[in-house]
Amino acid sequence: MQCAREIYERVSAHLLNQGAVSEDENGSCRLRGDNDRECAVGSLVSDEFYHPDIEGIGISYYRHARDGKLLQALYASNVNAYDPGIVDLLCELEEIHDGASVDQWPDLLAALGKRYGFV
Repeated sequence: MQCAREIYERVSAHLLNQGAVSEDENGSCRLRGDNDRECAVGSLVSDEFYHPDIEGIGISYYRHARDGKLLQALYASNVNAYDPGIVDLLCELEEIHDGASVDQWPDLLAALGKRYGFV
């Protein structure tokens, strides 16, 4: 399983490289969106475990739910989303992707990394 630092580094690099929000034609954030984009959490789901039916419920829902298709897909992709600490990190990464403008991502990701002691 990937550790929290590996997840942070992978998602940060992905978001900064992509430089755009993953969304559908209606402007709703998606794990896998138009133009082959992936959100913070979606970038962690391996292609072989992605299926459109894992869309629609953000990772924050899983702070209280014990299981679901998204958690299963993440776990199969080497991300232990059954670990509350990992879910908390994923929620913060998702909030950056979904709630901040792209030009704010570098500073927000750096601050998150400092808060977790990764940088």
